[in-house]
Amino acid sequence: MTGKRKSIVHRVSAILGAALVLSFAGGCFVLYSVERSNTEYIYQLTRELMDSSISRMENEMGEIKTLIYDIVVSDTVQKAGSSLLAYDEGRDETGLGRALRINQIADGIQREIAANHSVVCANFVDGAGNVSVIASTRYFRLTEENAKAVSGAAVNAKGETFFMEESTFAGEKNILLAVKQIREKENLSLKHIGTVVLFIDIDRLGRLLTDVHDGIFLMYGNEGGLKFVLNDKENLLEDYDPDGVQSEAYSIRDIGGKRYFVVSMHNSGQQFSYVLFTPYAELFFDVKQVFTLYMGIFVCCCAAVLSISFFFTRRVTDDIRRFIQHIHQISWENFTQLPVYEKEEIRDRDVYALQQAFNKMSVRINELVRENYLKQILIKETQIQALQAQMNPHFLYNTLNSVYWMVKTAGNMPAADMVNSLGLLLREAISNKELVITIDKELDIVCYYLTIQKHRYEERLDIRFDVSEECSGLLIPKFTIQPLLENAIAYGVECMLGVCRVEVSLCVRGEECICQVSNDGPPPEENLMEKLRSGQLKPKGNGVGLLNIDRRIKEVFGDRCGISVLRDSAGRTVVQARMKCISQEEYEEGRRNEKQLQDYGGG
Repeated sequence: MTGKRKSIVHRVSAILGAALVLSFAGGCFVLYSVERSNTEYIYQLTRELMDSSISRMENEMGEIKTLIYDIVVSDTVQKAGSSLLAYDEGRDETGLGRALRINQIADGIQREIAANHSVVCANFVDGAGNVSVIASTRYFRLTEENAKAVSGAAVNAKGETFFMEESTFAGEKNILLAVKQIREKENLSLKHIGTVVLFIDIDRLGRLLTDVHDGIFLMYGNEGGLKFVLNDKENLLEDYDPDGVQSEAYSIRDIGGKRYFVVSMHNSGQQFSYVLFTPYAELFFDVKQVFTLYMGIFVCCCAAVLSISFFFTRRVTDDIRRFIQHIHQISWENFTQLPVYEKEEIRDRDVYALQQAFNKMSVRINELVRENYLKQILIKETQIQALQAQMNPHFLYNTLNSVYWMVKTAGNMPAADMVNSLGLLLREAISNKELVITIDKELDIVCYYLTIQKHRYEERLDIRFDVSEECSGLLIPKFTIQPLLENAIAYGVECMLGVCRVEVSLCVRGEECICQVSNDGPPPEENLMEKLRSGQLKPKGNGVGLLNIDRRIKEVFGDRCGISVLRDSAGRTVVQARMKCISQEEYEEGRRNEKQLQDYGGG
């Protein structure tokens, strides 16, 4: 019987796998063909549009060269420049001064650049290296060192116009410098008058490209050294190297987690080479539509395959239905034992394996039910024993009360006070009705404890209290101050031969109640609480107490409150407890609201 069983998953998977592979292969072939034809068409269309825009861009660059040439040869600039040379050489001692000549040159430059909106500023560097700024819409000024470098490059260019990138000097992005030497043309002397520098806003100039194409433009100089990025709002091409796309007419690149269709335009006769990055998803929208069609065909194929597989798998589902009926027949209301499924005529291998697993589970559940029944009996016995054990503390308290009256009757008042305080302290300890009490009641517990300790240590123990009246009605977890005080005595008085001063202070700071217990004893372990919480330090007698108090404070007031151990400016050990300022009324109101929420949730 085992050899004839076939898995239903195996049968369905074989049919679906064959259909899906065929559908996927056909869809991939169609998508590949469409993408290839679309890519070539989009490249040709993009190149035609870029040719027109780039021609206008290069014409503007040519106009800037013409503009700077007109500045250099203008009569105003040449006349003022000749006067400036004469003044510098001492041939014109009656001139109005050097500043007047430079202002005339600046006025001449201002008139020439006023009509060109791409030129946002200009600098004139005279022969002495002084820089004059002719501002249009923005202000740029070359430093003395940069002016010297630009002038030197202009002299080496021998009158030719050349371009530099502003980021080379001042880190300003997308500002192009057009530089040309001004030489005296009178009598063809060609003496160096100065250098004119035009600051060109590439973002303004590049609108000829970005207004037409919705993409990112990368411009780089054909002679190297120049690189500008336009319309890059996410700074994807800040450090992009164009060498990878120069040799390819078009390509598809992944940049910043997105795919881009990249078209490169390179011409040796142009001032710049251009690379356009267009989001791939925007261009290949038609391919997405084809993919949607493909998905529709794929879904239809899947539906057909599922219909066929349903016919073949129907017979094996009969075993599953019978198994489900067996489970439904189990009485869960009066559940004492889970019956096994004993049917042997099962044809499907998976259903047979499920039957075997169910039977094993049934046996295990029946064992657990029996174990749980035995545990419930043990719990009941433990509860009875706990009720019996509660009689012992009350018996001890009553016995101490009898001893108190016997000692008091005998006239030993110190011993009577100690026995009475011990009895009251024991009564508070065994009472578990209140998790939190008022600070006044907590201080009463402290007084019971101190009555015993004062008789024990006498003059060696100096206890001082500083309690603000604002704290009297606030709540505190029961047995918080007493163990802190006990810890201070254990590590203060018992470690010293002389008098140990222990101070207890309570005050209100903002919305918090601060309780501090300090002593003159030796310093504690550094970062004591952190080491105790992390387990790096094994707790001693006081360690468990401090952690217990810290946890109880956090449970009542939240994780921002708790215990900290520190040293004050006088070198005294201080254990500080931070708690929220909550009165008895606020606490009871909070408990009522919490109960209402629980009742609402349960309903």
